Amino acid sequence: MIVGEGTALIRRSPRDILEFVLDLERYRQADTKIGRVHFVERNGNRGRARYAGRMRGLRGPAETVDWELEPWSRLHFWSTPSFWPGVLYHFDGLFTCEETAEGTRVRHREAVSLRPPLAWVVEPLLRDWLARDTVEEVARMKALLEQ
Repeated sequence: MIVGEGTALIRRSPRDILEFVLDLERYRQADTKIGRVHFVERNGNRGRARYAGRMRGLRGPAETVDWELEPWSRLHFWSTPSFWPGVLYHFDGLFTCEETAEGTRVRHREAVSLRPPLAWVVEPLLRDWLARDTVEEVARMKALLEQ
C-alpha cells in the first residue's frame, strides 16, 4: 500500500472546503491526479463520481468512486467495487476538517492498494511521489481557496 498525507490551515469554513473538493471540475486544479471528469452524482450526503486518473503524469484507467460526506467535518471516498480497474488496485481517500480560531485545519489522506504482481513493480515508483504530491495538493487547495 502507498499512502500520502497532507495538512493545512485554511482560512475558509469547513463547508466551503468540502464543497470545493466535491466540485471535481474545480478541485482538479488542486489535485492534478484527476483527469477528465465523466460524471459526478450526488444524493444528499452520498454520491459517486467517475473520472480518468493520472499518476506521475501518466494516464490511467477511468475509475468510479463512491463518497460519503459527514457535514462539515469529514469526506470519505473509495473505489467502487469493479473488475476493471479493481483487478489492479483499490483507492481510499479521506478529508477531515476541524474548525479553529485561525481557520480550518484540513487533513487529507490518500491510500492506494495495488495488487501483485503490479504492486511489486509500481509501489517503489509511486511511494515517494504520492507522499510528496499529497502535501503539494493540499498546498494548492489552500492557495486556491484563499485567493
